[in-house]
Amino acid sequence: METLVNKRPGVYVVKDVLGGYWCKQKLYELGICPGKEIKLITFWHKGAVLIRVENTKIALGRRMASKIIVE
Repeated sequence: METLVNKRPGVYVVKDVLGGYWCKQKLYELGICPGKEIKLITFWHKGAVLIRVENTKIALGRRMASKIIVE
């Protein structure tokens, strides 16, 4: 089980979204749900994680990004 914050920039498929109701709801509203292909654009050891979902760039906090399980 690898989270998005453990990966290098590249294209991944979301396998699961962890967390409570609010966290899951927020990520689903952003289009991040199981089966969706996302691209990790930038990865820093601190701060936000920048991803692309379809044609939209999204900056996520590390804690929220750590709830996204990818393959």
